[in-house]
Amino acid sequence: MRSLLFLLFFTATACASQKILYDRHFSPYAGSADLLFAQELLIWGEDALFDGSGRDTTTKVWGRAAEQLLFWYNINLLASITQHEIFGHGYRLRELGVTPEKYQVTPWGGYTAFEVNDSFLMGELLAVDVAGLEAEGVIARDLKMQWIRRGEIDGRLGALYTQAEQSLFWYTLITQLGRLKGEEALEGNDVESYIAHHNASYPDHALTIGELTRWSVFNWLDPMTFYAYFAFFYYIAEGKSWSFPMIPLGDDLHYLPNIRIAYAPYSPEAYLENFFSIRGEPLYFYIKGGRKSFGVGVAYNRLIAGERGELGLRFDGWNQRVFLSSATVGDFLDGESVFRPVLERRRWGAAASLTMRLNLFSKVGLYSELGWKTSGYLSGYGLKKEVVGRVGITIGSPLKKKNESR
Repeated sequence: MRSLLFLLFFTATACASQKILYDRHFSPYAGSADLLFAQELLIWGEDALFDGSGRDTTTKVWGRAAEQLLFWYNINLLASITQHEIFGHGYRLRELGVTPEKYQVTPWGGYTAFEVNDSFLMGELLAVDVAGLEAEGVIARDLKMQWIRRGEIDGRLGALYTQAEQSLFWYTLITQLGRLKGEEALEGNDVESYIAHHNASYPDHALTIGELTRWSVFNWLDPMTFYAYFAFFYYIAEGKSWSFPMIPLGDDLHYLPNIRIAYAPYSPEAYLENFFSIRGEPLYFYIKGGRKSFGVGVAYNRLIAGERGELGLRFDGWNQRVFLSSATVGDFLDGESVFRPVLERRRWGAAASLTMRLNLFSKVGLYSELGWKTSGYLSGYGLKKEVVGRVGITIGSPLKKKNESR
């Protein structure tokens, strides 16, 4: 206990606001918060060991280049793949009552080994297919929200953002290139599995790898991706964080848009994401739509703020095609039709929750999220109706991190 208090004290002194989260089944939101906290600890440890003197010397520049390419690049890829496998595929399997048999996580790739019985629903398998990319989208958005809160990007985490945000594009492109070369579909390839299972369930709206590749290019309409690349090299050259621009809409209001494609169990969806900075606090608002769905969502953590803490709100609403039916994996493996008339129906759904931070000390607080979700697909949440509950600790000052160099 004494060691834990020591760690919390010194982390709070060094870090901008971070969360350590826990929730049932260890969702992508818990994984994202905990992985970003671990990354922040590494940054704090490095900054504590090395001062910022002589940052413009040739030796320092080459040292930071080696550090970025040999250390931070691999650490960031490891975090992204951990999020993909353990808090993506692993979460969805755990939520559906399946225990993964094995994980392999390295900076160069990974996999989640699992088996499901013949009664496992095809709609559930589709949700497992997209869960890894879904989880990477969560950590990319969380990291972007942190950067907007701080007003700057630490280039040491630049590769984490670009990998997680563009994972869908690279995964789809690599799959397309493999097909063009005549290679056989690799077992465990998420995109190949998604296409096969989707087209069996929705034969009238079949997907092709070509159209998925074309759609995935829209993910590059994200200014933060290019900011992150620039911050990566800016850190090598200058040894400090980079203050990035946003579109000014007023003295205390700034804006940054982006377009993103995501795969959902019923079809791909296009997101118009809107990120606002309101007096330094990020507000997130999106509109999404696809062949079989549309929806909106908003998240803002400082709806009410005072000395004792903060109260925020998250809301998501959607109309989407039904993707859970009586069709099972056994039907699919036996070559039977897995289309069911219920898959032509659409349903409304929503999720709403309150986020709360209760300040215990100047830089340590308790965090909770409590709410309700109806049945349906929502990134990072369970497929069925559920009570939403997450708890954790927030550590660090909500103020912007100093732009120190090393």
